Amino acid sequence: MRFLLAVLFLLAFAPAAQAGGFATVGLSSTPTGTDWPVEITVLQHGRTPLDNVTPRVVISQGGTTRTFAGEPTGEPGVYAAHVRFPGGGRWEYSVLDGFTDAMPHTFPAVTLPGRVASPASPVPASTDGGGGVDLALLIPGVLALLAAPVLLLLPRTRRRSPEPVL
Repeated sequence: MRFLLAVLFLLAFAPAAQAGGFATVGLSSTPTGTDWPVEITVLQHGRTPLDNVTPRVVISQGGTTRTFAGEPTGEPGVYAAHVRFPGGGRWEYSVLDGFTDAMPHTFPAVTLPGRVASPASPVPASTDGGGGVDLALLIPGVLALLAAPVLLLLPRTRRRSPEPVL
């Protein structure tokens, strides 16, 4: 009975497990100046071009963060973004693939020529809420995985069959 209960408990959270997946991202170039037109290729599981997603390039330097959305190019899984760095200096950049956004795709920081951007007026990162790990699915799934062994290891009690009446 407990085994059946544990299996049913895990099956209740199977849709959360199926919601997973990953995407890979490739860039057509790396930034060399403050004006960077780039094509982003998004592949589901590293193989299948992903349409109908909105990848975003995120750049940051100190307290300054900016986000630039990619637009479909007409080629499956390929999106174009036009990134404008506010100034030169060392910049970090990453890409949110628009598929899961669970972890940004990071790339080595670059040092761009030109005057360093003024940190006096940072622009906050986009808060469009696109993608990411849905904690409403993650927390119950983790709890289910933790509870299943406990349910299986609980001591079993046997019921005695009633004595036949003579």
